[in-house]
Amino acid sequence: MNNFSIATILLSIIMPTIVSADCIDPPAPRVNWDGCNKEKQDFQKIDLREAVLKNTNFNDTNLTKSRLANADLGSAILNNANLEGVKAKKARFVGASLKKTSINNARLTHTSFDRANLSQSRINKSDFSNSSFYNATLTEANLSQSNFSKSNFEQANMAQVNASGAIFHQAILSESYMSDANLQNADFSRAKLDNSDLSGADFSNANLQGADLHNADINNAIFTNAILDNATWVNRKRCRPGSVGVCK
Repeated sequence: MNNFSIATILLSIIMPTIVSADCIDPPAPRVNWDGCNKEKQDFQKIDLREAVLKNTNFNDTNLTKSRLANADLGSAILNNANLEGVKAKKARFVGASLKKTSINNARLTHTSFDRANLSQSRINKSDFSNSSFYNATLTEANLSQSNFSKSNFEQANMAQVNASGAIFHQAILSESYMSDANLQNADFSRAKLDNSDLSGADFSNANLQGADLHNADINNAIFTNAILDNATWVNRKRCRPGSVGVCK
């Protein structure tokens, strides 16, 4: 056997197998649909755990109650898709487009939406705790009654969102844009809102106990009946216990 043959055999053993996308493969855990077109499909209750779904087109696709844990949907397109009731713990939606998408009653804890576009999406009564929305776009999205505890929204654009009754306990919203947002009855206890644009936002009846608002823009913001106990105000003043509506 010559040296060339020996080298070829050794390379075939050492080099990892390259798995290419096969768009005709049926939905299954770990399927590779990288860059495939799955637009307007009915994928209710399918199992796509650990699937490679980067750059995949899911526009107008029904993924109701599907399983997406640990799936990679980086730069995927899911505009106007239906993700109601999905379970997607530790999934990655980095840079994905989810405009006007429905994600109600879903569980997406420890999930990454960094730089994703969720504008005008409907995200009600869902659990996104411990997730990341760094530099994401959520303009005019409906986030009411969803749980974003300990999630990261640094530099996110959340202008005109409806987050009434949502939970942002210990969330990081530093340098975010929340102008004209509906934040009534929301829980921002111990959240970081420093250096954020909160102009025109409505915090009526919200819980801001222990929150940090230093250097935030609160021009025309509404704090009627908001709980401000021990909050750090825009001028770094610590609000006294019992402060309601006004930092005392």
